[in-house]
Amino acid sequence: MFNFFEKNLEKRLLCNHLLSVGLELSEMPPGLARQLLQIVHQQVTSVSRKYKQPVHIVSESIICSATWGIAYCLLGPSKLLDVYPEFKDRTEETEMELLLFQGGNSSENNIYQQIFRLLLVTPYCHPEVKTLCEQTRLASVKSIPGVFDNSLMSLH
Repeated sequence: MFNFFEKNLEKRLLCNHLLSVGLELSEMPPGLARQLLQIVHQQVTSVSRKYKQPVHIVSESIICSATWGIAYCLLGPSKLLDVYPEFKDRTEETEMELLLFQGGNSSENNIYQQIFRLLLVTPYCHPEVKTLCEQTRLASVKSIPGVFDNSLMSLH
């Protein structure tokens, strides 16, 4: 019984937060919306159990972060900043989380990582975000000659 109420609360909160950035859960493909809700529910449940806090207490902050991850991936950072310049800090935080995710430095239980893992491989991910990911991936693969190559250094 509680599970139903918890999921209903999470869905309502996610819908409201998404509306605040111009997105609607009901307009997303049903499979994608279901997966996003599942990620949110798993994260809320996990944090609630870990810190022994009621679901309604931890839901707000997790869903707020999830919303920014979703909005960043689906709308792209430029549109977010054009429409919501007052949220520059949140947009930069989300971008940093994306860069950490791409570099493999993000926590496995991080809501951003779970959102990125789902959305980056979908056709719904904004091209600007995919380009940023590709640039980050290429930058991490390239090495700068002479910086990490000890063969250029002489011990004499």
